Amino acid sequence: MRSLAIAALGLLLTCGTAAAQWVYQKQESAFDDDASNVALTAVGKYGFGVRCTGGAAELVFITPDSSFNDDTYEFANLTGPVLLLRTDNDPVQQLAIKLQDVDGTAVARGDADVELIRKIAGAKKRVSVALKLVGETYHEQQFNVRGSSKAIEKVIEACGLD
Repeated sequence: MRSLAIAALGLLLTCGTAAAQWVYQKQESAFDDDASNVALTAVGKYGFGVRCTGGAAELVFITPDSSFNDDTYEFANLTGPVLLLRTDNDPVQQLAIKLQDVDGTAVARGDADVELIRKIAGAKKRVSVALKLVGETYHEQQFNVRGSSKAIEKVIEACGLD
């Protein structure tokens, strides 16, 4: 997960405040055969992407939120946090997530199936993402889809998600 945060940080630093193009990154493990494959984009201090390690795919939403601590992460995760996801003007999808601290900021992670991942890759205008915690919506962001198909297809292929 730390490597994802480092990749996101690099993407954020190079893109400034403009909407970034999606990028693909593969990181081999020094200890086993499970490489980590990531397709990621960013806007401002937010990042969103698809990650796969060992054949298990997940969506990752990186926020700049530093207001959580160990107790609030634990409480938030007990309440059933949800990632709200909308591709273009399609209906909103809800994905169960877990929140965790990565280098002092809140990161949401949730398992995703290939159908949902392909829906993100096929978006024509935007991918909108937000967190829903205890009935309230936080951190709503819209991400550009430029380059998403190519980057996400690399993750799908590398992880054998077909």
